[in-house]
Amino acid sequence: MEKRDFAMLENMCQFRFREAGSCFHVCTQENLPVIFHGEQEMKIAMNMVAFVAFVFPEIKIFTFEIMVNHFHLVVAGQESEARAFAMALVKKLAFHPELKRFRDVILKMIPKLHPIDSLNNFRNVIAYTNRNGTIVNPNENPFSYRWGANRYFFNNEAKLRYTQCGHAATQEEKRTLTRSHRLDNVRDIIVMDGYISPLCYCRVQEAESIFINNRQYFYLISKNIESQKEIAKLIGENIFYTDYDLFDIIALICRKEYGGRNSSELKPEEKMSIAKALHYEYNAGNKQISRLLKIPIETLSSVFPH
Repeated sequence: MEKRDFAMLENMCQFRFREAGSCFHVCTQENLPVIFHGEQEMKIAMNMVAFVAFVFPEIKIFTFEIMVNHFHLVVAGQESEARAFAMALVKKLAFHPELKRFRDVILKMIPKLHPIDSLNNFRNVIAYTNRNGTIVNPNENPFSYRWGANRYFFNNEAKLRYTQCGHAATQEEKRTLTRSHRLDNVRDIIVMDGYISPLCYCRVQEAESIFINNRQYFYLISKNIESQKEIAKLIGENIFYTDYDLFDIIALICRKEYGGRNSSELKPEEKMSIAKALHYEYNAGNKQISRLLKIPIETLSSVFPH
């Protein structure tokens, strides 16, 4: 891609980002007990997000992801409305009859709004949200994790399946899935896989347009580890990395600090310096560090006791 073409595309993305309005990363704390224990409870959470999305049409939802005890959303709108939207979601979850045994925990959810102040920040927050489920469960990837809008990003197959397999909700389905009559007259509510599909209320296409192309998006959800760490630090989350992520980090440190030598060629004290960076900056466990740097677990346990 020529520099002129890149600059033109980047300017278009900047324009779309500005047109989106005030954007926020909305999230709740991750240190609560598990709330959504199984598939049925995750489906309830998905339907509650859908309900609130239709009740607050002035709030744009670009993407979201539900974890077992917290959630992340990327939205645009007036801050007061976005805050009301987030609190409405918490209350809707708390007073759902099938979640009543977790009501006290759910009501402890405190949605925080973190302003998204730049195009790069917007892209990184989208990536952070869409890869959240894969960090917790290494068996998942951003296209397999079902509890959010993440699987639709730059995924024509998922969008085609939505078109071919989704069906318009009947009035009875709307009431059953949302535990409310408020959406009786709302059209274009599409049900798929037992819950209201995010594609009928999330602005996925608009969010995609703020990336230069799909390759930029794929890079951000798979490789841009440092930006993920900074977002986690900002919102107070502990982010955990796969062995593949940490391997990339080790390679980067070796290039910067040790002349590009392979980690297997480093001296014991150099390996230990990297081990400390992995432990303190990237939340790596002793077993991970031992696997990646070939340092005896006994040595690591003496330096980083549990």
